[in-house]
Amino acid sequence: MDIISHTLTGIAVGTVLATISKNSGKRKGLIILTGGIGGAIPDFDAISLWSKFDLTIGTFLGLNHSGKEIYFGKFWYSHHAALHSLIAPVVLILTILIVNLILNRKVVSGLNIFKSIKVNKLLILAFFFGFVFHLLEDMPTPSSVWGGVNLFFPSSIYIGGYGNIWWWNNYDLVLIISSVIALNLLVNILPNRFLKFKRWFCISVFFLGLGLFIFQTKTRPVDFSYIDHTTKYYEFEAQSKSIQKSILGDKLFQIMSKIDNRIPFNF
Repeated sequence: MDIISHTLTGIAVGTVLATISKNSGKRKGLIILTGGIGGAIPDFDAISLWSKFDLTIGTFLGLNHSGKEIYFGKFWYSHHAALHSLIAPVVLILTILIVNLILNRKVVSGLNIFKSIKVNKLLILAFFFGFVFHLLEDMPTPSSVWGGVNLFFPSSIYIGGYGNIWWWNNYDLVLIISSVIALNLLVNILPNRFLKFKRWFCISVFFLGLGLFIFQTKTRPVDFSYIDHTTKYYEFEAQSKSIQKSILGDKLFQIMSKIDNRIPFNF
């Protein structure tokens, strides 16, 4: 899926965990933001497609392959590889915690790391699950050159690539995710004396949205699966938009298309 959908999913995760928190609005906002960052981070490996990658990072690291070869390759640092694994968020979280201890001039020890985890558990959970949902959302997309995501890196096995949905133009899924965010943010306005209701509501909305998301993913009338590269790329993209038009209707489809065209990222 696209980076916008992934980020929104992370934000949706963050809204649930923010509701669990009894902290200030600022802390809740940080939890939501962290979820969004977790949802976006796995696609950082797409930096190899940056037009100046070869002249900058590639030259600095002395890489023998171009950024494009890396992106579409099966190196551990290629797209859908190590950064699309379950071990990646764990390593990133531990690295951030250790760096934070060092910056605060504290001893890097198991005890201090444990204390940091305890204090920041909701932030950590928001980042971790935002990250994990990104991996899960990539599985229904086509195999392409990767054959799924390297979920259990350093294992060489890639999982997914089912071709249930196209890479982007999944406006219905974006609307489901956005609705979950909107409803959960709205209920968070209620005072904490309704905390039990807020928690129940947000969790229920999230799993209802997840169920609708899975249903929509599994009921596409087109099989988008392909291996390696495909000559039907633009045909698939057109079919994806046609599906959205039939689901959303002309008016809503046109609104989503206008939003899509104004955003400089695949949507």
